[in-house]
Amino acid sequence: MADSAGCKRKRRDSPLTAIDHKKAKVITGSENAKQAHAPRFTRPHEHRCEQITLKDLTDLLHYASLGKRYGLKKPSWCRLHHQDRLARVHVAVLEGITQLHFYRYYSQFKHLRTAYTTRCTLAPPSCDMLSALLSAELSVPQESLQSSQTTTPTVDVVWHPVARRYGLKRRGLSSYLLTEEEMIKNNFPVQGGQGCEAFVCTQTDDHVTDSSPLYGLDCEMCVTQAGTELTHVAVVDSRGRCILDELVKPLNPIISYCTKFSGITPAVLAPVTTRLQDVQSKLLKLLPPDAVLVGHSLDNDLRALKLIHLHVIDSSLLYRREFGQRFKLKHLAQVILKREIQREEVIGHDPCEDACAALQVVQYFISKGPRQVLDLHLEDVWGVLPKTQQTPVNGALNESLHHTVSPLRIGQALHKAGHSALLLSKSAVSDSLSSNQVWRRHRCNSDKECVCVFKRVAQSYSLSVVQLSSLSDVLKRTTEESKETHLQQMLDRLEQMCVLFVGPLPCDYTEKKLHTLLRHYGGLRTVTLVQTTHRLYARVEFQHLEGAQLALHSLNGNQNHNQIIKAQRPLSEVTLDLEDSLTELQNDVLNDHMIYVGGLSPHHHSYGDLLQAFSSFGPINSIITPAKKSGKCRRHSHIEFVSAESVPAAVRSPVQIGDRKLHVCCALTPTHMHTWTHTRPVTMAMGGDMDNPEEERRELDSSGQITGNETDPSSASNCVDGVQEGEMERVMRALDRNVGKMFKALQDKTLSIVILPGSRRGPVEYPGLCFFEVKQV
Repeated sequence: MADSAGCKRKRRDSPLTAIDHKKAKVITGSENAKQAHAPRFTRPHEHRCEQITLKDLTDLLHYASLGKRYGLKKPSWCRLHHQDRLARVHVAVLEGITQLHFYRYYSQFKHLRTAYTTRCTLAPPSCDMLSALLSAELSVPQESLQSSQTTTPTVDVVWHPVARRYGLKRRGLSSYLLTEEEMIKNNFPVQGGQGCEAFVCTQTDDHVTDSSPLYGLDCEMCVTQAGTELTHVAVVDSRGRCILDELVKPLNPIISYCTKFSGITPAVLAPVTTRLQDVQSKLLKLLPPDAVLVGHSLDNDLRALKLIHLHVIDSSLLYRREFGQRFKLKHLAQVILKREIQREEVIGHDPCEDACAALQVVQYFISKGPRQVLDLHLEDVWGVLPKTQQTPVNGALNESLHHTVSPLRIGQALHKAGHSALLLSKSAVSDSLSSNQVWRRHRCNSDKECVCVFKRVAQSYSLSVVQLSSLSDVLKRTTEESKETHLQQMLDRLEQMCVLFVGPLPCDYTEKKLHTLLRHYGGLRTVTLVQTTHRLYARVEFQHLEGAQLALHSLNGNQNHNQIIKAQRPLSEVTLDLEDSLTELQNDVLNDHMIYVGGLSPHHHSYGDLLQAFSSFGPINSIITPAKKSGKCRRHSHIEFVSAESVPAAVRSPVQIGDRKLHVCCALTPTHMHTWTHTRPVTMAMGGDMDNPEEERRELDSSGQITGNETDPSSASNCVDGVQEGEMERVMRALDRNVGKMFKALQDKTLSIVILPGSRRGPVEYPGLCFFEVKQV
């Protein structure tokens, strides 16, 4: 950012030269490339209205934490781009919160609304969310199990460190090169690394292939006043022939010759005149640009040589062990090559012999492949007794796998992978989750303590899970009946936002005529004629906020049968600050690129018609049309523009398709919601016999829908068994503030998931909500 700012300042002071333009393009290109390869979370357009389940959530958690390199499949309901670049995964569970709470107290959730750009409706689980999420079993990777071998791999093979890193298929040598991240983690010298300023870098390129040449390297060192320094270096080619064998005299006085290991004595070094710079020059001439250096604990050798080489294979990391432990080269040579090296009766190690041994154990691994290496050497190299079972015939593979491979849970799998997991919670979590060796668990006294502990230690764990229980603590002093009443009150309040009173109407006006008049603005949930006044009015409830908003602005002042129609919202405490709430919803990150289009012809307006009509305002990302249900017409759509700047122009400009005028407004209903009132099954009041409105009203009454004679739910008490509305707002604000603090403490490239679990109360389900974001600094 500083570079680009500098370019801007220079452009204001003086014209840019051609070189300056070129530099600016390079800077911009590198930033775009960096962003293109950064991990991201998205959801396909066709799935955004679909709710997700607990299984969907666990599949994502497993894949994000362990990745495809462990054989886990990508979730189909979402896209986690560049999962291998994720730094960590963080999950926050807001106990007892539903989707209703989020939209009822929408103004209190400022951090959740702004920091998280993906939102999904969650089907409430039938059990405790946290226990179910962490106890879910990982499925055994089927593609890893299908092999030409005569045996089915056991869990010892499938979840072995070698299989987790490289899979079970045989691959070329380029698949075993250390990544830059692995080199940094294992203390290899890299360009720009700490202490590597004076190191020499070999002339390498990025065209390393499976046929690139391998060179074995080994060094012996002594201890001088400046630390460890090189005394002997050897290089062998891919055939094992020694092509470089040099003694090197250190620049600083020697404190210890380490003769037992190096074989170097004062007499051996006395005639030597070769210095480190001489060896570096020879290596630079000797190694071709696509050379791959092979060694055992090669990081020590390269640091002794003060040499940076980008393409390396380390035999101590290839034959992996749990928790970062490494085998000695002598053990690998004895078991794999059936050869004795570093014999005790010989003083000092022969670097040519060691370089050749490291090269050959790597060549053996590449030629056999991980699966065969594990099958042949699981016991003699790793000391694990394999338990295999003959592959069944007649399609009985899955049944056999059930008995052969025991599925793991997320904590156990992370433990086996050498990663750590943290669980912070105020409530007691079931002990059946895992043992204390698998999860680092800390029971806190409050949500504040959970957040404080998390901020201190979060970056030490690959997976962190925090449960916040503020709402549950508040609701403990209420009865179950009161909790149900509170949820119902919140639902009624939200539905009131979609209600309009329309009138006065002609005395002979019917519900059918009113339905014909209003359906152009959006789907209707209930239509009820109010005949208790001296003039005829109607109470109308729309399915979408946008439908009510369009009708409010379009109907006022319209003349119908010599009557000037007005539309107004019911005056209640819910609607007093409704305009502010609608503005907040319009500016929601899920809505700022979206418009709502009503008045569509269900039979004649196609996707292509909408695309042609609205593409003049700017590029269109997607057109979201609700799924057509039996007996119901699709008369509205949501259109998502690439740029938010296209929205004002589309809303202000009159749009027609054919001779039909379309009604357009800014989107208010997030894409993950079917309708604003989708918490209840949507009942179309006008779906029956339109010539018998009395029968229609009886259907409404029997289904429990709001009619014109019932009490306004906004007049319900603002207190639930002693819990004041103001206290509920403070709780929601505190929960959101804690979420914001945790998000701020996250490391760059961390996937953050916030779960509002939802609630099941008998046959009634109150959906939950999930928020997803990969933090980018």
